Amino acid sequence: MKITFIGHASILVETKGVSILSDPWWQGPCFGAQWWLHPHAWLEPVEARPPDFIYVSHGHSDHLHHATLRRLPQSAKVVVSDALDIAGPIRDLGFDVIELPEKTPTEIAPGVEIEITPTMGGDTYMVVRDGDETCFNFNDAVHATPDDYRTRCIADLLSRYGKPDYLFCGYGTASHFPNCYVVPDMDAEATAKKRQAHFNRVWARIAAAAGPRFAFPFAADLVFFDDDLMWANEPIHNPDRPTDVYRRDHPGSDTTVIDLAPGFCIENGTIVRENLFRPVSNEMLRAERPRDIAAANQFSDPERSQVEELAGLVRRNVGICLDYLRERRRDYRFLLALKGGDAAIEIAKSGNAVEVSVVDAPFDEAGYDIVFTTRFSYLRRALTTQYGHEGIFVGSGGIFAYRDRATADQNLHQELWVLLTNVEEPPTSRFGDQPEWLYRIKTGIKRLLGQKPSTLYDLGEWIVYKS
Repeated sequence: MKITFIGHASILVETKGVSILSDPWWQGPCFGAQWWLHPHAWLEPVEARPPDFIYVSHGHSDHLHHATLRRLPQSAKVVVSDALDIAGPIRDLGFDVIELPEKTPTEIAPGVEIEITPTMGGDTYMVVRDGDETCFNFNDAVHATPDDYRTRCIADLLSRYGKPDYLFCGYGTASHFPNCYVVPDMDAEATAKKRQAHFNRVWARIAAAAGPRFAFPFAADLVFFDDDLMWANEPIHNPDRPTDVYRRDHPGSDTTVIDLAPGFCIENGTIVRENLFRPVSNEMLRAERPRDIAAANQFSDPERSQVEELAGLVRRNVGICLDYLRERRRDYRFLLALKGGDAAIEIAKSGNAVEVSVVDAPFDEAGYDIVFTTRFSYLRRALTTQYGHEGIFVGSGGIFAYRDRATADQNLHQELWVLLTNVEEPPTSRFGDQPEWLYRIKTGIKRLLGQKPSTLYDLGEWIVYKS
């Protein structure tokens, strides 16, 4: 088995005359102009011989990247899980799509089997086995799941396949949270490092549990060029790499961990090309990619009529979600500010009433609990398309600026998470299937017992403050 790292979440597996390319992304940015591939992809083997199969793990645009798929030959068959709803859009691009059922090893060529199985959050992993070696491609499917779920998933794979020869596992944050948040006295760089350190430790635990011959961190080859986000590149990528964590925590391990870069190639357990990770430098990026940086910061100024259109969509969402919104007892005021716009959208809750209105500049931002700043195109896509909100909540498409720390600790932005999507039906009650008084009693008892559940999306848990 020969495996070449193309870039980000894309690897090329070649064995017994067949090739499988995973999650190709290299033709331009994704999530609007927010995510940019870095380093550039290593395309030599893909250009030399078109892949026979393309595996698309899930629908996030750094894995299902339409612009890149359009550049690949349609002779390749695309394999996906039948539990996802991505086969249709891929067929629309002209590909034959094979939808595989869960935990069903399927022979795609003599002696070569693959398995594609869904995990939480609409993701999947792939296993490739050729009779001599086995590769687990976890991409984003495992490292952000709860500990007990992750343990069961790995135990199931080991019971059916034994320890793999190769493990590729993501370690990126793949979320706007919490570093698209601005709170007074927040230490942004320390927060970014804390968040990434968590995923580095998880990667090391996954590698230790799976026990492969070789383990590779991947699926995080991206940088931000947006002026509001570029600061995060260095603290996210450079300190204390996942392979460093593994070597420190498992000094006697038989697993070889390698911090690879595009172009790295291993064949039958022997490294053929040793391209390794290099620290990210914003100074270097500014020198080498000025056109991409300029493109990432271009946007159109919305007219007031366009802002009114978006306000109408938000107002519709409020109507659908009103019962849910009323369950939060506190009042609040939000401002949805659009880059380059002279008008913004105000959302104001007072008692049981939630009003949406358009306000004109200048804005008194100090009068709002949260000022959310984004681009007109991002917000419109979020409000009008099924997965458009991912550009904001995965792709870091906006900045949530809190008025004060106390409000941030209440995670008030979660109300906006509901409203800035293409809502089709009311959310379920935040109290579950029990009355509010019982929910609050149970929650209070758990808090007294120190049983507050840990979450990846709690500002109070993740933000580091300067004082």
